[in-house]
Amino acid sequence: MESEAYLQASRAPLLQGVMWTMAIVPLVFVLMRLYVRVILKRVFGWDDFIIIVATACLVAYAAVCHVASTIGLGRHLTFVEENPNHVIDVALLCDIGEALAIMACTLGKTSFAVTLLRIVVHKWMIIVLWFVIVTMNLVNVLAALFIFVQCKDPRHLWNASIPSECWPADVFTHFSLFVGAYSGAQDFVLALLPWTLVWNLQMKKKEKIGIAFAMSLGVFAGAASIVKTTYLVALSEKSDFTWELAPLLYWAAVEDGLAITAAAISTLKPLLARVFPGSSISNNYNMISYPYAPNRKVFDNSQGETRTDIGHTSIHERGSQTAILEPLSPKRDESINMTTEVSVTYNRPS
Repeated sequence: MESEAYLQASRAPLLQGVMWTMAIVPLVFVLMRLYVRVILKRVFGWDDFIIIVATACLVAYAAVCHVASTIGLGRHLTFVEENPNHVIDVALLCDIGEALAIMACTLGKTSFAVTLLRIVVHKWMIIVLWFVIVTMNLVNVLAALFIFVQCKDPRHLWNASIPSECWPADVFTHFSLFVGAYSGAQDFVLALLPWTLVWNLQMKKKEKIGIAFAMSLGVFAGAASIVKTTYLVALSEKSDFTWELAPLLYWAAVEDGLAITAAAISTLKPLLARVFPGSSISNNYNMISYPYAPNRKVFDNSQGETRTDIGHTSIHERGSQTAILEPLSPKRDESINMTTEVSVTYNRPS
């Protein structure tokens, strides 16, 4: 017989608070990003579309987990079993929520990787980014699918009374551990690339650090992924899953929220410059931005000539690339100038 204190213990309030915080904060940053991109810059790229879908998945994830927490998620299974239908509903909602969390995570990081593709000029960086995008989406999509294909009859996953043959419990757990570790590693890769990109530019060291840091906030998502991975063993713990899954779910929300926020915040410099006119922000370099181009297509794939505020990359028909910095103010001469010398020879008429 369990004690009254055991039966009344609940992680639901913490779960709900973390979930909605990690959904609303990224949503606000994404809305600000869209204001900058669509209203101020008049452009809309694939990375913008991807981050919108990622945010929608995150908000849906928070909503699903909130509903589950009202019927037993975050409470001990002994308490939830007082209403057997709630056990089934919580298990189903958790499976749906896990799939949404995985997609929010991978799409948020994909959006940032696509943004970086627009500004990198070194071939090895392009290869690394495409490797990250392809492999990260592959393993995460498989993880989302595996949630529902572990059993021949998926209904067994949330209703144990329905018989079905299933994978050994440790198979999915081990794969999930791999996915969690790999996803965290990609966060650190995406966080380090901006430092490599920015550090060789000719600008003040303080400005370099500020730009690189703003573009590397995904490292915090990587840290959250490490913490989340430590809770992944709960996927195979069925004895008290309504209690044990709560930390895994809200740490997944933390990772998702930080990844999406990091992808959105690097585009907000033009908005900050408007909010704080005349400050050092206005005279600094933007992280990621586009020229004013009202006649461009809705989806900007950055083909041909690509402009960013940390550099100007021209891709010529022959495939060669040149990268030069553009000063944001005519009063400042901090650009890297490319000078072409032309020699003209002529014959004086006799």
